[in-house]
Amino acid sequence: MWFVKHRKVVNRFVLLGIVFVALNLRAPITSVGPIINLIKDQYILSNAIAGLITTLPLLAFAFFSPLVARFRYAIAIFWALVLIGVGEIIRSWTGEIGLFVGTMILGSGIAIINVLLPSVIKEKFPKSFSKVMSIYSFVLSLSAMIGVGLSVPIAILLGLGWRNALFVWILIVLISLILWFPHLGGRRKYKTPKPRTAASSSIYRYMSAWWITFFMGMQSLIFYSVVAWLPSIIIDKGYSISFGANLALINQFCALPAALLIPMLIGRLRNKSRFVLMIILSLMYATSFGLLYVFDAKIIVFVAIVLLAFPMGGMFGVALLFISLKARSTQNVARLSGMAQSIGYLIAALGPIFLGLINDFFHSWRPSLMVVILCAFMLIFAGYKVNNSKEI
Repeated sequence: MWFVKHRKVVNRFVLLGIVFVALNLRAPITSVGPIINLIKDQYILSNAIAGLITTLPLLAFAFFSPLVARFRYAIAIFWALVLIGVGEIIRSWTGEIGLFVGTMILGSGIAIINVLLPSVIKEKFPKSFSKVMSIYSFVLSLSAMIGVGLSVPIAILLGLGWRNALFVWILIVLISLILWFPHLGGRRKYKTPKPRTAASSSIYRYMSAWWITFFMGMQSLIFYSVVAWLPSIIIDKGYSISFGANLALINQFCALPAALLIPMLIGRLRNKSRFVLMIILSLMYATSFGLLYVFDAKIIVFVAIVLLAFPMGGMFGVALLFISLKARSTQNVARLSGMAQSIGYLIAALGPIFLGLINDFFHSWRPSLMVVILCAFMLIFAGYKVNNSKEI
């Protein structure tokens, strides 16, 4: 009886650590979008160059993701948090070059945690994996929402500037380090399991792995393109920066229930029902982008933003759940996660900078919106192939 109670306490402490670590994975990136015009004005940046602020973390995801699958999970996560903190300091306080260098450093830390945290969840919560993954997905969306919601109030309403609006996230890093530090000793090091399958390179031989990677890439491309440019798209329609930031906040708030419930629902549905749900989410993407393309009226823009929230909140959790469902072992979860996030985020990195480049050329966001509408339909095809793929 004592052992059962002790184990529950330990699991709750592990879950608390996971929650705070996950809070660092979106806010440092989403906090940039609402105030990107302030950064552009200070350093006189084009949209294409400004898009690098969102693209650089994705490039870091692509580079580091395949390298960390064999690390000791808890130790690697701790030092990844340190990287995020150092990156936030450099990004905020070391000038124009530091803006990009610091962004790359914090992106490297986020990349390591992106790959390893799902493996920690699968190892520590094997019987309640889908539920904990839903919590993880929810916290990611919560982190994104908080990042969007605090940037403008800190930078403009409080008059503290964009540097402090980005630097404030160091507080979450410090709390996370304190909560995660006890996991560095004893059995909680989460050692990489002994290989039960072929060498890690074999993961690239499976067609299933490639479809999962493509799905991850397309959904991430759409998500981070929206994170980077949604406030700017709204501002381009003649609205204020505060209105754009408020709509971005509403978007992230509405994404919270989707982030919590959709991965849990996907885990319980049969293959055909999963595919139908993914079609609905992808069509929500296409419809909301179409509304933003055609209409400028405030009520229509509001409806589009709310509609956009559901696939934004749910698709990443679906991608993570597919990785876990299609991998037979904890080690293959880390390997498949590394591949999907490495190549997938390389695909995603094209989004923010390419859409910014298109806007610089056409001086309009409409051609960029056409691109993401096309991506939404490509996501349907990718989801179909993933849903019918075999386990690895």
